[in-house]
Amino acid sequence: MRGNGLWVFESRHDDSFAMSVTRHPFLKLLWIREGHAEIKFGTRSQSCEMGDLVMVAPQMKHRIVDSPDAPVSLCGLGVNEKQLRCVSPVMPLFRSGVYSGARMGTLRIEQQFRRLLYLVDQHDAASELSSVGIAMELLAELAMKLTPPEDTAGRALTSKRQTQNLANGPLADEELPDPMLEAYIEWLNRNFYESLSLDDGAKASGMSRRTFTSRFKSRTGMTWLEYVNSLRIQRAEELLREPDRKVTSIAFQCGFDDLSTFYRAFKRITGRTPGA
Repeated sequence: MRGNGLWVFESRHDDSFAMSVTRHPFLKLLWIREGHAEIKFGTRSQSCEMGDLVMVAPQMKHRIVDSPDAPVSLCGLGVNEKQLRCVSPVMPLFRSGVYSGARMGTLRIEQQFRRLLYLVDQHDAASELSSVGIAMELLAELAMKLTPPEDTAGRALTSKRQTQNLANGPLADEELPDPMLEAYIEWLNRNFYESLSLDDGAKASGMSRRTFTSRFKSRTGMTWLEYVNSLRIQRAEELLREPDRKVTSIAFQCGFDDLSTFYRAFKRITGRTPGA
């Protein structure tokens, strides 16, 4: 554990590797880059494979049992909550277990670990600070994803398809939700204000542009752009109710690059102007 409260590492297991039972006083995240294994958490176990995120709560006894034909390679992050006190309030959310890669895909875990592994080899104050910032961003996004829906301030829209599903009963097998698409929509509900593109959504969902466009509309009842703008205008309406808020500032905060686009979208969705 470094002085900045982080432990960043990479591990490649060979055929002869055998991990003993261990535990740490800090939170540990393991991102499985290759292979598959069983993770023993005390008396229970879960399987993990490439792309999955393994979370080990402080003081949890654990052990990795590699598959003989495909031992794992992984990246790890340890976080000392005693040094990084801002982590403490969300620690109850970080329960030991395996979280599927499809569910966690929008966290950009691969990119975050690449940056952390680079920065950990640097020895200047700016790199130390940057590594803490990246780790905190990853933990914050993870905490938001793990927060129970009834406790979030998420901006999910009730889609036509959702309404139909509630009225018509369970979905047929071929209509079951795609986990990567669901993860992307969940992420979009929290990050609608960012610079976004339909192609990025298709990539995050593991689909071609055409397939993504079709499935997204089938899932939400809207095109991708209609959905994004609805989220942005929903937030804009909330901000416009507050006194002393400038329309230009609100448009920027909600993800619009220019006022004319904001005004057109607002009028089209609400039937009113922002001023009204």
